[in-house]
Amino acid sequence: MSSWKRRNRPKQDLHFTNEEGMVACNPRDREAAHRAEVEGIATDDPRAVTCKKCRAVIGKLGWRRLADGCRRDRPGSDG
Repeated sequence: MSSWKRRNRPKQDLHFTNEEGMVACNPRDREAAHRAEVEGIATDDPRAVTCKKCRAVIGKLGWRRLADGCRRDRPGSDG
């Protein structure tokens, strides 16, 4: 049944990866982090995240702080 849902979804949610490379909505599952990276549904930009659970974690941590850190870490950025 889950494969049916996955096939009919227009696109998958983007998940936030923390500084350890783990998915924010499931930080103890290394396989989930690897799967997100391989499938191209992981991002370190908090503004691009579409996963509801990841957005909740970002809200608790403070997305502005995360966004500022993300901007500073990117090559060629000012800051």
